[in-house]
Amino acid sequence: MRQLTINNLGPIKEAKLNLGQTNVIIGPQSSGKSTVLKTACYCSWVEKRLELSQQANGFGNGSTFIDIMADYYKMNGYIQTDTYIEYETEHLKFSYFHKTKTFCLNWKEGQWNYKRAKVSYVPADRNLVAAIPAWSNISLGGNMIDFMSDWDCARKFIKEEPNCLNLGIAYFYDSYSNTDTIRLDNGKTISLSESSSGIQSLLPLYIHLDYITRGMYVNKDVKMSFEQKEENRKLISTIYSKLNKTEPDALASESISIGGFDYAFTSPQQAAKFEQLYKNYTNLDHSEIFIEEPEDNLFPPTQCLLINWMDDITKVHDDFVFLATHSPYILNQIIKIRPKDLSVFFTHLTDAKEKTYKVRQLEDQEITEIYDNGVDMFFNFELYV
Repeated sequence: MRQLTINNLGPIKEAKLNLGQTNVIIGPQSSGKSTVLKTACYCSWVEKRLELSQQANGFGNGSTFIDIMADYYKMNGYIQTDTYIEYETEHLKFSYFHKTKTFCLNWKEGQWNYKRAKVSYVPADRNLVAAIPAWSNISLGGNMIDFMSDWDCARKFIKEEPNCLNLGIAYFYDSYSNTDTIRLDNGKTISLSESSSGIQSLLPLYIHLDYITRGMYVNKDVKMSFEQKEENRKLISTIYSKLNKTEPDALASESISIGGFDYAFTSPQQAAKFEQLYKNYTNLDHSEIFIEEPEDNLFPPTQCLLINWMDDITKVHDDFVFLATHSPYILNQIIKIRPKDLSVFFTHLTDAKEKTYKVRQLEDQEITEIYDNGVDMFFNFELYV
């Protein structure tokens, strides 16, 4: 269960989303699709930070919650006096109301069922990493910097993809020259920056997704920073103190050593529960992936190939996926394969003068109708809004 409510943020007047395991939001340009996607991604990240610290941290200080989001996604002009965001999962529920600058957090019964996720936002302008060879020297902010950093980790680990989506395109990364090379099916090699706009959009997405759905689980070279180690130590201590409820005279019969510290328990069951919680919070369990315009510069059949491949790789660790798209081919292919727990959302105009939009969630029958109607649905949009 995952619910997101957004009121008065950018072009979004009202949105109440019941998110599934796979989600698609579609609608006209400038109607708030990216606003919804970014808000959902940010709330997923906030949930992770709250779970790993077990407290509200700085989010409860005035407008900190919305300030971090606005700065990271460059959304300062989107914040309104009565902006409201609410997010709820089985673990917790939190909300922020800008008028009173109030952040509220409530833990739920499933608080300790959390499993660590990699939260990743893939921007529409991801082709910058391919189009600009010296991208690491460019001053950019927030989500683009994080994507570039993730891309750098991914290409250094993956190093080569022999046949991307069976399109006859091979990719190679040379660590000595720090260059990305493409080999075409005719044997010719070119740099990624010389390739077509479609390849420049596809390959960073493909390499990145391959890494966060597969490579991250086997990459042994990733080292934790001092701050991450300290966060883990504090988290382990918090879990231990809250879950290890013992009688004053009880004798410890079990102990577990983690990070140079010993944790004592009065029963093997207590020790096993603690160890499992430790693994859930510190080991990567799955990814939560938010992608803007996966169809960018891609031929329709290639868009379908991409969706099929994504469906396969995200099943392995039961990843959460949320796409924002303009493409009927992307939407129809997702409906065709019907991934687990699919939710489809449409943005629609509610005030022509103010240019504000609402988000509508489609029923299962309507999703089936959309697939039956195909591209024609986009020319009869009013039937669904």
